Amino acid sequence: MLELDVSVVVPARNAAAWLGECLESIADQGPREVIVVDGCSTDDTVKIARSFGAEVISDEGRGLPAARMMGVRSAQCDVVTLIDADVILPPGSLARLLGEFEAGDFDGLQFGLASEADGPGYWGSALAWHHNHSRVRSWFGVCATLIRRDLLLSVGFDDSFRSGEDVELRIRLEKAGYRLGVSPTTVVRHRFADTFDGARDQWEQDGAGMARTIRKHPASAGWMVALPLLATVRGMGMSLVRAPRYLPYWPGFLIYNYRSMIGEILRPSGGPLSVGGNAAWLAAARVAPMVTGFLFWALVALVLSPAQTGLGSVVVSAALLTVQLGMFGVGPATLTLLPAETDGGRRLMATSLLTVATFTLAVAAGLAALTGYFGSGVGEAWHNPLVTVLFLATAVLAALAYQLDHIGVAQERADRALFRSIVQSIVQLSVLALAFAFGIHELSVVIGAVATGALASVVVGLRQLRRAKASPDWRRGLRPPNALKLLRPGLPNHALMLADRAPGYLLPLIVAATLGPAPTAAWYIVWMMATAVFFVPQSAGFSLQTALAGTRSRPGLVSSAIRTSVLLTVVAGGLLILIGPFLLRFLGPDYASAWVLIPILVPALLLSCVTQVYYGLCRAQGRLVESTAVAGVAAALILVPAAAVAHQYGLTGISMLWSLAQGAAALIASWRLLVLTHAKASSSAAVQIPSSANQEPTGKETP
Repeated sequence: MLELDVSVVVPARNAAAWLGECLESIADQGPREVIVVDGCSTDDTVKIARSFGAEVISDEGRGLPAARMMGVRSAQCDVVTLIDADVILPPGSLARLLGEFEAGDFDGLQFGLASEADGPGYWGSALAWHHNHSRVRSWFGVCATLIRRDLLLSVGFDDSFRSGEDVELRIRLEKAGYRLGVSPTTVVRHRFADTFDGARDQWEQDGAGMARTIRKHPASAGWMVALPLLATVRGMGMSLVRAPRYLPYWPGFLIYNYRSMIGEILRPSGGPLSVGGNAAWLAAARVAPMVTGFLFWALVALVLSPAQTGLGSVVVSAALLTVQLGMFGVGPATLTLLPAETDGGRRLMATSLLTVATFTLAVAAGLAALTGYFGSGVGEAWHNPLVTVLFLATAVLAALAYQLDHIGVAQERADRALFRSIVQSIVQLSVLALAFAFGIHELSVVIGAVATGALASVVVGLRQLRRAKASPDWRRGLRPPNALKLLRPGLPNHALMLADRAPGYLLPLIVAATLGPAPTAAWYIVWMMATAVFFVPQSAGFSLQTALAGTRSRPGLVSSAIRTSVLLTVVAGGLLILIGPFLLRFLGPDYASAWVLIPILVPALLLSCVTQVYYGLCRAQGRLVESTAVAGVAAALILVPAAAVAHQYGLTGISMLWSLAQGAAALIASWRLLVLTHAKASSSAAVQIPSSANQEPTGKETP
């Protein structure tokens, strides 16, 4: 056999189960040398390596990147092959890849990877299916790769990485202009452990590696914070079409990726976030569930009739409306009072959770009774007792989840809200998909999935508090004086919140009662898209305002906040105008015609940027009566004529009505902002920016 002028480096730690096959496949290729870098193994890894004649060195427990670099330094050839122990090379594959490497003048060339499970079980098969259908297959990595030795010696891996070092290396090499590639023709076998622990380890290593890469290269790798979510949406969509059995894989993938990523970004864990960090995580918690929320309702629309979809959306809207009504300002009061509690807020947390659950249940029961009496619209849903029970459960659980978000913000740990939001959206999507896969196509499934997602969020939230040693004190939290302590400061803020948000929840009910369930389905899908755009500039405005919490504001801060919000909304709104019609067309002809609503709503979203900054400024200055009056005017302009406009002009008329009301509110807000900021500038008194205690945390507006 002709000897190849290549050094092969194999890092291995406790790899006895795989290493023999790996080294045997390498030996058949005829490389000049094989170097096994042992990571302080406690099994037969070293013995197996020496039995194949490999040179064995130890990395002394320094980790995978350091092990690879030690092997490269010991190598004698100008070209090094990095092969992980879970890889098997087919006969002649190394020579073929070397030919491609030299012919293409590559600096680094990876084998193509054909992933497989190391056993007949579920998790290895799911990992292999994921990687075989993933876009990252075309990304240059180092688990089975030819690379120039002098290049690695000059650039090297970052030894501070314990995982994800290949992604970080690729970023630096691409920036430097080196030629990298992945072979489309020369493929090796890549094995995955066939246990849940193996899958979890893979997810956690991926999440931690991405976090380190984002921290080191925020400009070029910052987008990767959304990668697990995007991969989950894509993977669940492909699983629904091609392999439904792999649907349970994706919640674990998403949860453990983000848990590891968040833990790495926030190290050292357990301490509070900065105000700016708190706001940033809060913004992410508002936006992240919107993608899975759309996928949820897209699946509903594809499986159920428009009438059932519309009725489901109006029931969920009614549940979310009751959450807003039943909060009674307890959430904002929690933000103000919790940090000052001497017992860590354990008694106040219990009181707040019990209060919002009680009030929300009462409001939900009243709403069901009232709408059931009139019969039309959402009242049709109560003909099914199971739907009624699930509606009440959804309202209470969503209220508890919403209040847990307030508690997280008050504790300066809004990152917990993001984690719960992701868990909630993935659980409800999984429940829906599994029910549909088993042929259960009922309205109760939609409401039950939303309720289950909210329950998951509550369970995770209580577990987060327990792990932080801040569990609610349920025994002392039942006392009525504690509830009054929350309601006194909470009720004044409640009116502004209701006036600002209630129209969004009431419009689906009005549309359903006036036009019927089918048009409501189209309205709800478009409204959800518009809400996703609205959250982007609103969250950016909160982040900008809270960045200077507790300090005096800079001149021009209000205008800067508006400019930032408008810029982000233009980008997000432009994407919605471009992509929205295609998404609606995908859902079918009953939804495709609703695309005309999008260009009507997007300009109104731009106007709402001014209004939201104005509301924030009023909260900071205690101008709640004034801001509530402005929000009330806008709400009245929308809701009073809504039924007549819907009857006469349909969904287009409703969209125009909402846009005109937003325009009127923005005009008033612009005038008041000019007056307030000019008055402050003239008197040299700085405008105080809302602190995290006045910040309104994420709700579960879009399931």
